[in-house]
Amino acid sequence: MNIGKLYQVKKYYWFLYPSKEIAVASVFRDGEAYAAAAGFVCALAAPDYAANYSKYFNCNVSYISPNSIFVFLEQNEKVIKILSTNGEVGWIYLSDFYKDDIEEINQ
Repeated sequence: MNIGKLYQVKKYYWFLYPSKEIAVASVFRDGEAYAAAAGFVCALAAPDYAANYSKYFNCNVSYISPNSIFVFLEQNEKVIKILSTNGEVGWIYLSDFYKDDIEEINQ
């Protein structure tokens, strides 16, 4: 991924965390990986998962949906900082398994 470039989500919902630490913590709680936290859930579950993570981590966790476009701002290992089309800045966990769900948009 290239900083400053536009990217689009193709198929899955991705959780948008307020910090890279929370993004990593959401994936690896109690020593186990949680697939839903790593990026994908169905449309009906996304709001509930985001609300549960918000409550669990005592912060605001939102999500970006399929066909969403964002600007890639920064990367720290497997977490990337983005600016969404809604004006939200946050971090997503870029799981190796689901990273092909995000593609660069040619400008």
